[in-house]
Amino acid sequence: MRGEAVVAEHLAKRYGNGVWGATDITFTVMEGTITVLMGPNGAGKTTTVGMLSTILKPTMGIGIVGGYDIVKQPREVRRIIALCPQDIRIDPNWTPLEAVIGYLWIRGQSISDARINAKKWLEDLELWDIRNRPAYSLSGGQRKRIAVAMVLASDAQIIFLDEPTSGLDVEAKQRVWRSLREAVKNGKTILLTTHDMSEAETVSDKLIFIHRGKVVAEGTVADIRAKIPYHYKVVIKKPHTNYSFNYRVRTLGDTVIVYTQSYREALDLVSRIHAESISIQSVTLEDVYLFLVEKIRGGEI
Repeated sequence: MRGEAVVAEHLAKRYGNGVWGATDITFTVMEGTITVLMGPNGAGKTTTVGMLSTILKPTMGIGIVGGYDIVKQPREVRRIIALCPQDIRIDPNWTPLEAVIGYLWIRGQSISDARINAKKWLEDLELWDIRNRPAYSLSGGQRKRIAVAMVLASDAQIIFLDEPTSGLDVEAKQRVWRSLREAVKNGKTILLTTHDMSEAETVSDKLIFIHRGKVVAEGTVADIRAKIPYHYKVVIKKPHTNYSFNYRVRTLGDTVIVYTQSYREALDLVSRIHAESISIQSVTLEDVYLFLVEKIRGGEI
């Protein structure tokens, strides 16, 4: 039976300039899962990871990581976690192999074990063929994947990844996603942040929506989708005339998005509309997030 790997209870962080980076962060991360913190830039995702990884001391609240208190037992927490910050930099003169082996050696692995683990994860992230090239000769995406390989190859059972795929192309993202799922399959626990809704939907076991430093929703993808009463949306580009809709509508310039509860409603709407193009799509996490933000602004959350 899975236990709780990470527990956050009303964590909050106020910076020296008086700005609150987080105001009420409460959630749990179960062992052997990927939990995704999602939200726009400035929502409080990086601040939350900073507190839980003991980089930042919380102003209020409680954080427990691997059974240790993040304020009272920071050294114990640091021994069992690995962190890949959003702005991590690899020494330009290191090769991928040197970077991973060096990181693992510093963490206490023997050189022989470090070589074995480095090979496994560099291969998994499709970096083995360039293992001996200096980092300065590699692309930014390749250097980002080196950093991911470093933490996944570690002996840490709880891993924090802050925007691990930012700036990566589609293929590179999918390589990272595959490796993250492989790590969880092998028993690791991962908490990662992203503002990419498709990434969150693809890789997560559990989602946590953060808005303005506060958790506003959490659960599986199905749980989150169920928070709005719509299942489909009709995307109407450049309608030939002005239409009046008895549905929930979002207008984006010359594009109108109409939300419906059923596919039949969507089909009926399409049959009555003339436009340059019309498509029926399932609602996405991005749609859910926008609805939740509207509820917050309206005082419903």
